[in-house]
Amino acid sequence: MSRKVLLIVLLLSGALVALGQEEGAGRFDLLIVDETKTFSSSMRVEVFARALLRTELFALSAKIVEVESSFVDPLRGEEPDQRYDLIVIFPVGIDDGTVRQIWIVSRPFPEIGGELRGAVALVKQLADKIFRGAAEAVGVTDDLIPGYFATIFIRGGWL
Repeated sequence: MSRKVLLIVLLLSGALVALGQEEGAGRFDLLIVDETKTFSSSMRVEVFARALLRTELFALSAKIVEVESSFVDPLRGEEPDQRYDLIVIFPVGIDDGTVRQIWIVSRPFPEIGGELRGAVALVKQLADKIFRGAAEAVGVTDDLIPGYFATIFIRGGWL
């Protein structure tokens, strides 16, 4: 079984578990965008997704995408199925070390409430722990790239 197929099966099973939780669980809608191609990175993304599900704060969706560069819109050409509170991008550059960041994309902080800010902090903490040494989680207040993607995703109806 290929790595991508295995990851899809694992993420979908995690999503089904989340759907089976009682109504009201998962206060924040979070989309995971996985651009990674190595088994090691994909397994870390899986561990990250499972850790988020255990918090019961998030309703997860996931997309596995192929991009030519970490800095290209990974959702280009797709129509959003819903609006998300957060989008977490695991760039393809993590695999070869050209990008050492995980991008947590949200609306600008002045537009979001304190609970979502706390959720962003939790997502950062989990990503940093799981990707220790390989990548650091950054949000719209930390770096320009998450802000760049936030602008694109707000205009596209994803956020």
